[in-house]
Amino acid sequence: MNSQQQALDIIKGEHRTLAAVIDALKHVADDMALGKLTPDYKLLWSIVYYIDEFPEAMHHPKEDEVLFPRIRARSHELDATLDDLTRQHASSRPHLEALKNLLGRMEAEIPGAAREFSAKVTTYAAFNYRHMAQEEAEVLPRACEILGTQDWDEIALAFAANKDPLLGPGAPNSEWFRQFYRRIVALVPEPWGMGARI
Repeated sequence: MNSQQQALDIIKGEHRTLAAVIDALKHVADDMALGKLTPDYKLLWSIVYYIDEFPEAMHHPKEDEVLFPRIRARSHELDATLDDLTRQHASSRPHLEALKNLLGRMEAEIPGAAREFSAKVTTYAAFNYRHMAQEEAEVLPRACEILGTQDWDEIALAFAANKDPLLGPGAPNSEWFRQFYRRIVALVPEPWGMGARI
């Protein structure tokens, strides 16, 4: 496998795992808000921890610090798009902090917190789906056209260092995370999740 394909596989793989995690969170949050599901706070905090630890702390910075600068060095046609995506990265963490706050309020049994949490998850999910779709539709195809082998070598090396535990072994606590991932994907109805098949 060449470095371009390796980099694209990692980037898109991290997008897919984040989407699956957010889908699970949205499904659970909606059912809790409707009183159909008793909150599982260990699961909910695990989901938030994963998002905080990997997409926020590792995936986004690699895009901002490695992928986007390589594209800018070869062409300026995507500068406005990359500026917008970088701003979105910066605004993603405050969204996540708000989720943490609302999850704490829900755990403390503050009235109305479950509905607020569900609404915030819906907003956060839509934000992330749009963001990842924009990267995959507008940025990655153009990157394939303008970046050279050395660019892709560096991008692949940087993203491989993320060691997202949901994409393979080698990361700290990877087996715990894979069990966690199987559990949350099992919560998502088909066709996105595995439902009762796991």
